[in-house]
Amino acid sequence: MRVLISTWGWRSHYFPMVPFAWGLRAAGHEVRVAGHPSLAPAITGSGLTAVEVGDDPDFVDLFTVGINRKAASADESVTVDGAIAGCADMMVDDLVTFARDWRPQILVHDPLNLAAPIAARVLGIPAVKHLWGPDFSATMPVAEEVATGDLVRRFGIDRLPDIPDLIIDPCPAAMQVPAPGDVPRQPIRFVPYNGPADHPGWLWPRLPRPRVCVTWGTLMSEVDGDGLFRAPRVAKALAASGFEVVVAIDPKTRPRFGTLPDHVRLADSHIALHVVLASCQAIVHQGGAGSTMTALAAGVPQVILPAVVDQRFNATQLALTGAGVTGDLETVADQVHALLTEPHWREAAATLAEENAGRPSPAEAAIGLARRLEMQSV
Repeated sequence: MRVLISTWGWRSHYFPMVPFAWGLRAAGHEVRVAGHPSLAPAITGSGLTAVEVGDDPDFVDLFTVGINRKAASADESVTVDGAIAGCADMMVDDLVTFARDWRPQILVHDPLNLAAPIAARVLGIPAVKHLWGPDFSATMPVAEEVATGDLVRRFGIDRLPDIPDLIIDPCPAAMQVPAPGDVPRQPIRFVPYNGPADHPGWLWPRLPRPRVCVTWGTLMSEVDGDGLFRAPRVAKALAASGFEVVVAIDPKTRPRFGTLPDHVRLADSHIALHVVLASCQAIVHQGGAGSTMTALAAGVPQVILPAVVDQRFNATQLALTGAGVTGDLETVADQVHALLTEPHWREAAATLAEENAGRPSPAEAAIGLARRLEMQSV
């Protein structure tokens, strides 16, 4: 079977799908991963075959332009002038052209990817939406000018396909939101993939005092301004409380942290978050889906300091489980202390990790994919 995986925008959109893609390859299927040219190194770095489609967006710029609108509103929508529609417009023509030539049987895509469902409709093949975690896309209405505009009409489609044939869902039920329509779901274990990385020797020892991880995802460190990249302020607040702190962030951001005491360790090379969390008792982060779900899989309680609407959504959904809390810069050290000393936080985090571990592995989900879609079509 040929499976085309489509991703867009930023590498963190792709990373949650990598273990499932590995499962497909291990099951003997042919896999191609189509994305903007700038995503090719992330795709090939994961051991998969990249297909460069469309132009490269300046995703950091697109994200930055939309920040004020996101921060000012509790809601979010897909508009014709936004990053989601803009990135889809850049890649949809090439995606359809490649798909027509390669002829996949299934198209798997990440949430908020508008180009992939269009390509699946053009080819008449199933579209499978692979979630990152809690389904933020289910809360986002699509503007009519996007849903019925040139993005779809150039292919003779009246309206943007918005109901996938199957949802691959890595999120525990207590954190998830219902999807529009009666869409079948394939539960899958969230297996973290945070890019190629090392496990440095200084992480091996277990220290007598608690170790706390600080990370701020892959995108926020690219954005100027302390209002969004809060990791330096968090690291200093935790340092003053005496915690052993590991800052898992792009090493090029080191100058933004200034001078820190010896018990705060800034990585001098890329360290995968799941590697760091194996020896941590708590984490503070920005609320991206990848960070949230990686900590969930590790059973580590979380303090989330969200800055934009999707991060607030993730923080809210996590708080429903009792495994984390929405943080505040002024009290973040006290909040971490509570996570470390009050057992109910650790117990709730352990419950989520156990639930995740009990879900079908990516390999198991991959083996059953074709069979499940065939049964649905009967």
